[in-house]
Amino acid sequence: MAELKNEFAWSKSRDGTLQECPRQYYFRYYGGWGGWKVGAPERTRRLYVLGKLQTRAMWAGSTVHGCVERTLRNLRRGIDVLNPEKIARLAIGQMRAGYRSSREGKYRDNPKSCALFEHEYGLAVSDEQWRQTARDVEACLHTFYTSDLFARLRALSRDAWLEVEEFSSFMLDGVKVWAVIDCSFRDGALVDIYDWKTGRREAEESTVQLKCYALYAHATWGVSFENVRVAEYYLLNNHVRDHRVTEGDVEDARAYIRGSVEDMRSLLVDVTHNEPLAERAFEKTDDTRRCRRCNFVGACRPEVAEALRAVPQAR
Repeated sequence: MAELKNEFAWSKSRDGTLQECPRQYYFRYYGGWGGWKVGAPERTRRLYVLGKLQTRAMWAGSTVHGCVERTLRNLRRGIDVLNPEKIARLAIGQMRAGYRSSREGKYRDNPKSCALFEHEYGLAVSDEQWRQTARDVEACLHTFYTSDLFARLRALSRDAWLEVEEFSSFMLDGVKVWAVIDCSFRDGALVDIYDWKTGRREAEESTVQLKCYALYAHATWGVSFENVRVAEYYLLNNHVRDHRVTEGDVEDARAYIRGSVEDMRSLLVDVTHNEPLAERAFEKTDDTRRCRRCNFVGACRPEVAEALRAVPQAR
């Protein structure tokens, strides 16, 4: 098997990490690369493990996404869907097992297992707060499985489905741009794209990510931008926000991506082989509030990580 290469590609999450803190960007995309290998240098391994951490809110979101993804894949293949109550019970059981595994630190030897930020940094989280995380998952699942959208998805023909949580990409100026769509399907000449949201706060405006979905739909399925409907479904609030993307929107997105790519490439010593400058070239943020929510704070600013232990709900 050919060795996995660290190839350059753009994504909104990668861009967001660079905006948050260049040093964090280095740790996530370069410093921890290869940390899964047997015999990897200790620091590389440490950065790789830290990169896998999730906050309890992220954990809840990934649990919901996983349940919905399995359901939709089954629908797409014509397989009967489990009873929603059973799905919720299985999800909570999985979370309990993951919680115990993370609390025991098993992720340090097996990074693919549940790894919670709160356990790594010893945050003071009450039992009630953990229970609320589980209730949020149950509420999101209940909303989805009792929604008009789910009834609509159940009625789709097989040839109407497009993608469900597939690791997809399109090319822009020779650069791979990742676009992982939660759910997409055809409705006549239209293409509907849904993005599941499990947090309480709603975005104030259409994001670059949503515009990227329209770019992907245009590049992959040949659909015109005016025939792409993008929606964010806030499952905790049971609120759907629809977006129609214009030519101006996608031109703005293209310009944004091009500028972000140039910023990223300015930190490479070899663009062709995606080789970064030395770690010291990636400056640390001056905003220590950002450090308090960074997975890599323990490797980067141990004094901030230590202070986290005394602060409930620090993230």
